[in-house]
Amino acid sequence: MKMIFTLMPVVLAAAGLAVAEDEPREDTFAPRPFVLAADAAPEVPMPEAGLGEPLPADPHAAAQAALPWHLAGPAANPQEEAERSAQANRLFAAIDEGDIATVQAILDAGLDPGTTVPVPVGEDMLPRFRKDFLLYYVTKESGLTPLMFAAARGHRDIVELLLARGAKKNARTRRHGTDALWLAGYAGKTDVIQLLLGVQRGSDADRTRVEVDLSSQTATLIRDNATVRTAPISSGKKKFRTPTGEYVVTNKHRHWKSTLYGASMPFYLRLSCRDFGLHAGHLPGYPASHGCIRLRNKDAADFFKQVPVGAKVVIK
Repeated sequence: MKMIFTLMPVVLAAAGLAVAEDEPREDTFAPRPFVLAADAAPEVPMPEAGLGEPLPADPHAAAQAALPWHLAGPAANPQEEAERSAQANRLFAAIDEGDIATVQAILDAGLDPGTTVPVPVGEDMLPRFRKDFLLYYVTKESGLTPLMFAAARGHRDIVELLLARGAKKNARTRRHGTDALWLAGYAGKTDVIQLLLGVQRGSDADRTRVEVDLSSQTATLIRDNATVRTAPISSGKKKFRTPTGEYVVTNKHRHWKSTLYGASMPFYLRLSCRDFGLHAGHLPGYPASHGCIRLRNKDAADFFKQVPVGAKVVIK
């Protein structure tokens, strides 16, 4: 089974957004500029799709070793490399267990916070990745960093520590360019998503949320725990039900076209880096979308204006 997920644009800034001919020249609905991940479309199969075998050793390292001595550069000390791999394995094990004290001790000892999971992954480490979709990133993908792993596991305190020690938020896996924000989104770790987006306590994003009620087919904009407005919606139809849960607005697109269905999706608020969100569309009076939450054009424009990147959206 294969599912296609999309990632995020590089910078959502007012200057980069087009304006429709019937809109005022000043972009009233421009989002605040947040630096996000690149807009790519990785094909990530679910863990059940033929995964389970460890990755082979890095072919780049083998190619480097085969070069003439004057081109290959200084060779790594085998003992030092073995020790580094052992420390890296200890670091990932500590992250998996949420053991921040051990994580801090390993970083204090000098291990680079940008190190990646050693490949091939040993049989003692594989069970830590067999729990969920992260198995893909050590069997069919490479370049998983401690920050990515901690984000996917939802360990906010460890994510904060790694960031403080210089871990790069925008580091990507080698094959599909997946980053920590996307992994946190796919794993449903809303607190970590907000941390990676830089949401501060008391900010607009912290004070604003949207509550979507699928039974009443309404979306309510709330600020400072007070209702600002409620609007009718059309959610996913029977075979494409809108998923319930808690999400975060990770992207805002004034003009967007679905990469899956080719449909126009104005005033698009993407949720948790996933393939659905809120946008303007037709409301027939019942659930009719492919999973997104449709709003009337005027409502979608207002939500787009008032809901910042980083705000939570609760669907129930």
